[in-house]
Amino acid sequence: MTRTHYKTLIDTTFLGQWDLTRPDGKLLEPTVEIESVRPYVAPRARRKKMPDGSWKDIKEHKIDIAFKGKKKHWLANAGGRDTIAAMYGNYIEDWIGKRITLYVDLSVMFGKKKTGGIRVRPMVPGSGVPTSLEPLDEPVDEAKAEEMADAWSDADEGP
Repeated sequence: MTRTHYKTLIDTTFLGQWDLTRPDGKLLEPTVEIESVRPYVAPRARRKKMPDGSWKDIKEHKIDIAFKGKKKHWLANAGGRDTIAAMYGNYIEDWIGKRITLYVDLSVMFGKKKTGGIRVRPMVPGSGVPTSLEPLDEPVDEAKAEEMADAWSDADEGP
């Protein structure tokens, strides 16, 4: 039986754990080559309401990492950045062309909620480890997405 992760029905720009999960539930651990590293700039500023009622802009602390031959980029958080820096040094220019192995860690928390997330194996992949041929960008299944949208709209209409 194949299963569809609900987030594969949403066309996302960035790599998510669902892209590293096969329909049979098997988790991938792809080895990828870093092609570019740049600061992440959110399309619109995130804001937080302060106790006094004012609003404060929230700074993004992620970096956008592209991989050679892969469509989706990965937004690396502090843990991912620190792991790569421990392997290849603190300067992002030294990361270009280097290989890392990604994996899904189901114990990752977002606030008080266990959401899972992508991590980097804290070791340089050996020369015998091939770069993954997996696309790492599960295409949106348009038929299933439309079926789900129809189901939601039917539920909204009521009896």
